[in-house]
Amino acid sequence: MVATQSDPYDIFSLQAQRNPDLYEKMRTEDPVHSAIHPQSGHTYWFLTRYEDCLLFLKDRRFGKQFRDHLPDHMLDQWEVADSESIINKHMLNLDNPTHERLKSLVHLAFTPIIINNLRERLSTIADSLFDSIDDGIIDGDEFDLTERYINQFPLLSIAILLGVPLEDYQNLYYWTQRMLETDHDIVHDALDEFSTYLLYQIDLRRANPNGFNDLLAGLVFAEDNGDRLNRQELLAMVFLLITAGYETMVNFISNAITTLFENPDQLRLLQDNIHNPAILKTAIEEMLRYNGPSHMTLASWAFEDVKIGGKVIHQGDVVHAVLYAANRDPLVFENPNTFDILRQPNKHIAFSYGIHHCLGAALARLEGDIAIETLIRRMPNL
Repeated sequence: MVATQSDPYDIFSLQAQRNPDLYEKMRTEDPVHSAIHPQSGHTYWFLTRYEDCLLFLKDRRFGKQFRDHLPDHMLDQWEVADSESIINKHMLNLDNPTHERLKSLVHLAFTPIIINNLRERLSTIADSLFDSIDDGIIDGDEFDLTERYINQFPLLSIAILLGVPLEDYQNLYYWTQRMLETDHDIVHDALDEFSTYLLYQIDLRRANPNGFNDLLAGLVFAEDNGDRLNRQELLAMVFLLITAGYETMVNFISNAITTLFENPDQLRLLQDNIHNPAILKTAIEEMLRYNGPSHMTLASWAFEDVKIGGKVIHQGDVVHAVLYAANRDPLVFENPNTFDILRQPNKHIAFSYGIHHCLGAALARLEGDIAIETLIRRMPNL
């Protein structure tokens, strides 16, 4: 890795991401690290110690709605394109009290009973994907696991959860892939098409309150003291499910499988105990800690000057908690760079912390459990 002149850790490079040696060096030398973004020139801070990350994620002097807190002269540099406003107006980009209001409504569609009742349906989806693979290959043939399974399972799960008809799945896949592009025009067109489709599905449920039993209907009719999600909020919530529930789950499953390949003793241990729910549960938690789906939190802004770890983070600066680094902090985790599927306790923060702790964490755990269990069961000689 070649360090830039302005940053000895070259923290904005792809090589810096998920680099345990680099993060260990940062935790030792500069755990509250600032760097100037090479394109924007803005100051970014990266927290690599577990306790600092917890303090930051609980501190309301940091947040998402910077337009409500920063002086006018700081706002122009942070404008978001109007065409992307729909996809950005979701819970991850909101602070209290708006965040708490939405959470109180949305959590009604994510109760433990509702999540647990999904296991059989999601297991059927995972098995059906392997049925398709078995039908198309001869024993010993190679196939693309990402294309045939890892990319398909999370999005099919979301389609089933939302109640999207299976005949519309290919459109959903197309829009999802386009929304993850970097080209502004491609994203804009996909958002327009998908928004039109979703509003049609929302109106169908509103016109027939008893005709649908799916997550989208649950969101449409979720009510707390007479309060409900409006159409804009419903769209934003579905887009959040797609971006957080699809791309993040693809990352999680991919990382988990890669980690198992890199630790063959742990893979064999899991294969030998794949029918033991307790071991599968601790294995999933260790996969989340060791190589979780998101290596750092989304951007938060300092609403005022804040001192952390002896450093002053100035008003308007951007801060990230490096979850990957925090989850390998030796002050919290014994032998943090060892992958141990029997690890207990395991206080990882792969799903963040505080008010922005992932609302869908239970669903993500369920999907991860099913995805890994099905893979190992259906491919015992993986």
